[in-house]
Amino acid sequence: MQMRIFSLARIQRCTVQSRPPFISSRVNGRQNLWVKAAEINAQGSLQDRIKTDMKEAMKSKNQVRLDTIRFLQAAIKTREIELRESSKVVTDDDVIKVIQKLSKQRQDSIESYKQGGREDLVGKEQQELDVYNSYMPQMMTREELQDVVESVVAELGANSVKQMGAVIKGVQQKVGALGDSKTISELVKAKLQG
Repeated sequence: MQMRIFSLARIQRCTVQSRPPFISSRVNGRQNLWVKAAEINAQGSLQDRIKTDMKEAMKSKNQVRLDTIRFLQAAIKTREIELRESSKVVTDDDVIKVIQKLSKQRQDSIESYKQGGREDLVGKEQQELDVYNSYMPQMMTREELQDVVESVVAELGANSVKQMGAVIKGVQQKVGALGDSKTISELVKAKLQG
């Protein structure tokens, strides 16, 4: 059996106190994931806010808010696992897209429950929707989106509905998660048809 002897300096470099517990590194330095951990921590501002709000909900014993935030964290974790396959990290834009998806689900549920006459469930879904909306940034207005659509159409030189997909993709790249996809689609279609 062969034993390795490490210098004290090398061991001290490997025991950095600010390192998250889930990040590991080989002592020989071939694989160093600490940089990736720093990227995750630097980009996690919205995720940090969600975790802080979860702790506050636990302390205040607000069960609806706590359950909603836990469900949100589970959805974010699912997205993180999806992105891990392509070696990407979850950004605030990804978190916002997850929140938008969950908000849309709640809005659809509210409409369905109203049609079914289930006002008790409407109230619960509305509370969850309010929690999700508290994390949403200010969305771009229709007029702001119209300006972006016009600039992308001019950049691409688009003049027919056949180029609608390319224009929508260009607009979504510029606005990120701050623009409603349905509104963008409507504006692009109106611009290219008119």
